[in-house]
Amino acid sequence: MANYVAKTLYIRPSEILDQWGTPELIVTYGHFANEQARENYEEWKSLDSKQRVKYPRPQQYAVKFHGVI
Repeated sequence: MANYVAKTLYIRPSEILDQWGTPELIVTYGHFANEQARENYEEWKSLDSKQRVKYPRPQQYAVKFHGVI
């Protein structure tokens, strides 16, 4: 997760591991991973029905967040 977030934000993974808390890392990873998953899903969805059969349906969300009940 730290490597993925570091690549996205153009910082060193060690900086994230040293200065960030676990909740910050999880939420940031989820946000960026969901953006990428959403783009892939929208691209797949924009294909016509004949082309959709060729490719498997991508997940709409990479990380699902649940609210406090």
